[in-house]
Amino acid sequence: MSYQSTNEIRLLVIGITRNGGFLLKKNLHSLLKLRKNFKKCDFYIYENDSTDGTTEFLKALSAKHEGFSFYSEKIDEKKRAEIFTTQTTDGKPCRIELITYARNRLLDLIKPTANNYDYILNIDLDILLQNTKQIVKTFLRFKEKDFDCVSGCGMTKWLRYRDAYAFRSNEFPYGPEFLNEYWWETTVHQIQKRYPRGLIIPVLSAFGGAAIYKTEAYISSIYNCHCDNAFLIEHEKIDKSKASADQSTHCSKEPVPNTFYTKPIICEHVPFHYKMSAKGFNKLFIDTNWRFIFKD
Repeated sequence: MSYQSTNEIRLLVIGITRNGGFLLKKNLHSLLKLRKNFKKCDFYIYENDSTDGTTEFLKALSAKHEGFSFYSEKIDEKKRAEIFTTQTTDGKPCRIELITYARNRLLDLIKPTANNYDYILNIDLDILLQNTKQIVKTFLRFKEKDFDCVSGCGMTKWLRYRDAYAFRSNEFPYGPEFLNEYWWETTVHQIQKRYPRGLIIPVLSAFGGAAIYKTEAYISSIYNCHCDNAFLIEHEKIDKSKASADQSTHCSKEPVPNTFYTKPIICEHVPFHYKMSAKGFNKLFIDTNWRFIFKD
C-alpha cells in the first residue's frame, strides 16, 4: 500500500518470549505507545513454559488493553520429542528448533485475522535500549520506496551489527551451514561491523532483532531451520559471483553439521526469507537509521 502518514496504517506487533522478565515488560510498555501513531495497532505475543510471571503479566496486559492478545503454551514431553530432532554435541536440545516452532505457532495464530492489517512488526522482546519513535521514522523513510521487509540495525553494546546469523546478501551468501568454523572465525566479523547511519542495504535475509513486513509477504512463508531440499533449491538460485574467493574456497558442497549441532542447522529467518522471495516478495532491506541495542 502507499501511505503518506503512519496514521493511515493498520499495524500488528508480534513477538515470541519465554521468561521475558524485566526486558519483556519494558519493551511492551514502550511498544504500546505506538498506538497513538497508527490508525490501528494491535499485539499478539506467544510464550511457552515461562516460570517467572511472564504469563501473568501478559494476561494482565490483555485484560487492560483492547487488541492485545497472547497465547501461552505448555510443551509436554511428547511435543518436545516432535520439535527436537537435533542435539548439541554435548547432548542438549537444539534451541533453534524450539525458536522455529514458536515462530510458526505464532504465524499460524495470526493468519486468520492477518488481512485486517497492512503491516506486521515482528520484534524481539529482549532489546535493552530502543526508541520506538524510530519505528515510526522507518515507516516514513520508506513511504516512497516499495519494500516487502525492512529490518532494523540491532546492535551489540559495542555498537556493531549483531545478527550476522540471519544475514545473507550477494556478498555473503553462505552461512555456517556451508562454511562451518570458518564462518564463525572470519565471516561473522566481516558482517558484524559498525554500519554508518543513512544506509538502506539490500539483502537476501536479515532480521537484526526487529523487522517490518508487508502482511501478504509475511504470511506467504514459513520458518524452517533445517537445510532441506526446499532451502537448497532456493540457495542454488542465488547469484554468488560477488562472494569473496575465501568464502568459495572454504565452502562445503553440501550443508554440514555446525554451530556445535550434530546436524546441519540454519538460522530460521534465512529459509523464511528465501521462501518469501520465491513467492515474489523479494524487496528486503536493512535500515541503518533504525537502531537499538541488545544487552549482549
